[in-house]
Amino acid sequence: MAQQIDEQFAHFFVQHLHAAVNAHDADAVAELCTEDVLWKDPAAPEPLRGREAVRRFHRDMMFRSLPDARIELIDGPYFLLDRKGVAVRLRITGKMTGPMEPPGFAPTGGPVEFETAEFSRFDGELLARHTVVLDRLALARQVGAVPRAGGLAERVNVWLQRLVARRARKRWG
Repeated sequence: MAQQIDEQFAHFFVQHLHAAVNAHDADAVAELCTEDVLWKDPAAPEPLRGREAVRRFHRDMMFRSLPDARIELIDGPYFLLDRKGVAVRLRITGKMTGPMEPPGFAPTGGPVEFETAEFSRFDGELLARHTVVLDRLALARQVGAVPRAGGLAERVNVWLQRLVARRARKRWG
């Protein structure tokens, strides 16, 4: 059973996790996790189960897509009500010089910047559950997967969506 954590541990852990990510050290990120960690991240194709899955995700996906990724703490850490976990708000920046897998987006060579809210629960001094929430639409616009707001491409997409919606209403109505 997870025990309550204190402020010193919360700050210590957050600093070490972010230092490992900023050093692009997938092994160090994984070593901060329990063997059976559950890590939910919308950038992953499915929830990551286990330390090795966390290592592979960071090494083969995140650090490949954003090899210069940097995490900056914006706010927190804040304790969860039961004091067995923390929440933070982060800014992640980097240049997309590698493919974004999945789904297979080609590198743009351009910068990306997005914020996340992250919720972590611990077992002893290791991360047991981690959930990342981010604005995927904003990120998709930055990498060219979704047209910029207000542009011609967005207007064409809206027109196509309305056509598809009309057909769906006829089929289901």
